[in-house]
Amino acid sequence: ACRKHDMVIYEVGGYTNLIYPDSSRREKNLAGLAHCIEVAESVECRMVGTVSGTRASKNLIVPHPDNWTLATWRLLVAGIKQVLRDTSGSRVCLGMEAQVTTNLDSPRAHLRLIEDVGDNRCVVNLDPVNMVSFDRYFHTTELIDECFDLLGEKIYGCHAKDSCIVPDKQTVYAQEVCPGRGVLDYETYLARMSRMKWPRSIHPEHLPLDQYPEANAYIRKVAKKVGVTIPE
Repeated sequence: ACRKHDMVIYEVGGYTNLIYPDSSRREKNLAGLAHCIEVAESVECRMVGTVSGTRASKNLIVPHPDNWTLATWRLLVAGIKQVLRDTSGSRVCLGMEAQVTTNLDSPRAHLRLIEDVGDNRCVVNLDPVNMVSFDRYFHTTELIDECFDLLGEKIYGCHAKDSCIVPDKQTVYAQEVCPGRGVLDYETYLARMSRMKWPRSIHPEHLPLDQYPEANAYIRKVAKKVGVTIPE
């Protein structure tokens, strides 16, 4: 069907907790992720997306004091190596997506993970908004440039949303919003994507259904402004 309609599936979702506190549950999660790689291979998809996870027993991205320990980092690296080893011979890559509430919380954490895993199939499923903390909120241009400078062709896909600090809260509260309603520098984002060696996909996500047309229109408007071509 993809060949018939000239379409590419750029990501198969394999989102699971790779550092789950219970070892038997963690092994099941790793096995499930390996299965997602097999599924992606069957539809000629380049990448399975996932996150690091959390040492909390609920949700995928809950902050936990043990998320940032060296022992947890080593557990993450070992889990990724196991999944890639168990799917040895596959052409599908594992696209790790950052989340500021986990130990994969920055461009440099992405780079460290790639280096520590030491396998070409460990790549990046880029989501700059997921790395926005208060110190980066007004500096998203620098954040995006750091991502592309450090990670380059290891970026296999890109997510699209925006970040907005709620103005009337006493403490900092940032939320995901539709592209164009926040501070993310989409001009730089799209320009840097356009300079890569092969075309990457950009995927609006986590929006109310009625906002997807707005997101797509905004991205295309910015792309036209900076001279980036997005196929119809």
